Amino acid sequence: MELLSPGEKIRRIRKELGLKQEDITNEEVSKSLISMIEKNKRALSWKTAKIIANCLNKYYRNTGYQITPEYLMETEQDLVKKDFVKTMNYLYSIMESDVLDVEYVNECFEKLMVLIRPWGLKKEMIELITLRGKFYCLTYQYNEALKDFCSALEYYLEEKDYSEVARIYNQMGMINHMLMRIDQALTYYTKAYDIASEHNIINRIRIKIEAIYNLILCYRNIQRYDMALQYVIMFKEIEWNHPMYDIYNHQVMLMEGNTYREIKNFEKAEKIYFKLLQKARTLDNNTLFLVYESCSIHYREQGQVDKALNYIDKALKMKSSVKASYIPNILIAQAKCQMLLKRSVEAINTLKDGLEKAEKIYKNEMIIDFHFTLAQVYIRLDKLDIALKYIQDIEKVIIENNIEFKMYDLYSFYSEIYCRLGNVTKGLEYITKTRKNYLDIVQTS
Repeated sequence: MELLSPGEKIRRIRKELGLKQEDITNEEVSKSLISMIEKNKRALSWKTAKIIANCLNKYYRNTGYQITPEYLMETEQDLVKKDFVKTMNYLYSIMESDVLDVEYVNECFEKLMVLIRPWGLKKEMIELITLRGKFYCLTYQYNEALKDFCSALEYYLEEKDYSEVARIYNQMGMINHMLMRIDQALTYYTKAYDIASEHNIINRIRIKIEAIYNLILCYRNIQRYDMALQYVIMFKEIEWNHPMYDIYNHQVMLMEGNTYREIKNFEKAEKIYFKLLQKARTLDNNTLFLVYESCSIHYREQGQVDKALNYIDKALKMKSSVKASYIPNILIAQAKCQMLLKRSVEAINTLKDGLEKAEKIYKNEMIIDFHFTLAQVYIRLDKLDIALKYIQDIEKVIIENNIEFKMYDLYSFYSEIYCRLGNVTKGLEYITKTRKNYLDIVQTS
């Protein structure tokens, strides 16, 4: 982007029209003033900008365009800010996409950094860093995301912008949740809720709802179902007149049903699923898809595999109208049913299809889960060399992206495969990696 000062713009337009400085003067604007403005020795005032714009338009209107005082007054910094806003709006829009061109987005962030850094635009820099943190989350670069969010948090705390502080606490909670640092995740989610409760901030209710929603997810993850259900009750006490409320409400209902399913209260779970299915026409497609997925798990766990597959079929009929990131999980659910029916070839094909879809949408965690599931299938079929190949292939992804919370599963698979292959020494090597070295002694052969 070419950046021109007001004086440089006036000079360029004048030259393009073949005009002399005296051609754009009058009794209020002298040639010497024009000369000083063009050389950036005198600031352009609003009054002078109007006079010069009117003079230029006498010659410029033949082009079909008009020069405005606002355009002439626009400084280089104004242009930088305008280009920044335009690019940021574009980045915000593509962040919602299921498929991200990681290299291209990184280039956009780098260009924006180069653009705004010389101007010392602190507020814009923090907004950029915050968005980059969200991008790092989406691409599983969690440690980089935490660095960006910590920098942004420091700024927003100084500015007492508690709305952004609460949002960042929610984001930091999600990162720690993904890294299985549950205590830290719970702390950040609670901080987000508390700040939204204590301060009259923008989107106060939404932030509280998001925090509660995340707390339910977190407590379910560590099987603290009592706490999960307690936050479900807290969620139900909040009133929010917003279209998004129905989506959150239905998904919290679904989590409530899933919680009862996981504590084996199948009767209560089924009642909640039934209520949601009765609302099928009012549910958004993504939520309805997840309801079908949950119903399939519900019936599979009770040994009703045919019913489970029926709900999976219903979900798959919706695949073109839901987030692409939802499809791989339902394929894993389908493969589990196929394995229960001893249709291992079908299960393998289903998992390979799911792996291909996960790779297309750049979802590392899903890619890892498909490799692990395929490895487990091949272990059950006693095809250990194929299982080992899947584990070795995915090890590169786990290490390159520093996905720490998947390392123990990786070591567990290695130890099982090597022990089954008769290589007990190698198997034991991986078993010891799953625990802390309490003696701080390196084993030597």
